[in-house]
Amino acid sequence: MYVALLVGVAVLVMAGCQAAEPVANVDSQARKIVTFEGGAVTQGELDEFAKQSGLDSSVSKDDPQYKAAIQQIMPQLVSIEIAKAYAKEHDITVSDEEVDQEIAKIKEQVGDQARSSGQDLSNQEAYEQALKQNNITEEELRDDIRENLPVQKVQEKVAGNAEPSEKEIQKFYEKNKEAQFTTPEQRCVKHILFNKDQKQKAEDVKKQLEDGGDFAKLAKEYSQDPGSAAQGGDLGCLGKGETVPSFEKAAFGAKQGEIVGPVKTQFGYHILKVTDVKPKQTRSLQEVESQIRSQLATEKQTEVFSKWVEEQKKKRDVKYLKGYEPPNQG
Repeated sequence: MYVALLVGVAVLVMAGCQAAEPVANVDSQARKIVTFEGGAVTQGELDEFAKQSGLDSSVSKDDPQYKAAIQQIMPQLVSIEIAKAYAKEHDITVSDEEVDQEIAKIKEQVGDQARSSGQDLSNQEAYEQALKQNNITEEELRDDIRENLPVQKVQEKVAGNAEPSEKEIQKFYEKNKEAQFTTPEQRCVKHILFNKDQKQKAEDVKKQLEDGGDFAKLAKEYSQDPGSAAQGGDLGCLGKGETVPSFEKAAFGAKQGEIVGPVKTQFGYHILKVTDVKPKQTRSLQEVESQIRSQLATEKQTEVFSKWVEEQKKKRDVKYLKGYEPPNQG
């Protein structure tokens, strides 16, 4: 979601003017550390951006780790500021309706994320929780969107038409079919875990199961694995390499509905039941084409926008205060 990335910049829209030199003798957050025709980056903006990028605020500015991190994030920050300057120069603005639309998207996204992680929350509840976790008010979020959405609009204007060809989509699918679009063979398994000195008890419970005993009930009563016991012994669906070898061998060697064990592992003795067998499945190109198209389009648009930014940097005569230059410009 949007977060407070940047402090507002005073942009000078003066066609043909020369970029001023960065100001070194102002010891404050207002000190300009980068200047370019049409705008600047201040120390305060850099500090805020660094914080939002995950840089530990306790790290001293004289620390080599800080300086290295700043050099890495500076190009991104300058790109954003140039895009903002371009937006102002070309009257690219954001309406209240567009801010509302972004808020609605954010609510849907955080709601989906919350529910996919097992939280029973509505979109509004997840949204309010996310605001609280990020220590930001809705008004601050709206301000962030209003400030940063023009950058997105510039990106769309510059590179929005960049799309992959059908040949590129096909090539990507063939190259990544196995890694990205294939679900390996799986076994859905329930188990009851007994301690290492409970082999006989495991045998007794297995017999109860073979005589029609309720697996979930017996798992809750006897299993020494509290996590799965509460779920009636259910471990979900497992692929190869996700469990210890002896357990995997038993699970993948069993037929659906078969009760197997006792299986000895370093955890004790297991009685297990395969509830479902899921064969290896590969999604067709038709099923994933829109996903691939979107991914490749984003990559192409990013590439086009990056080239545009580099052209803008030259055109706008970007100047860095000493010590803030990107690695290739030091």
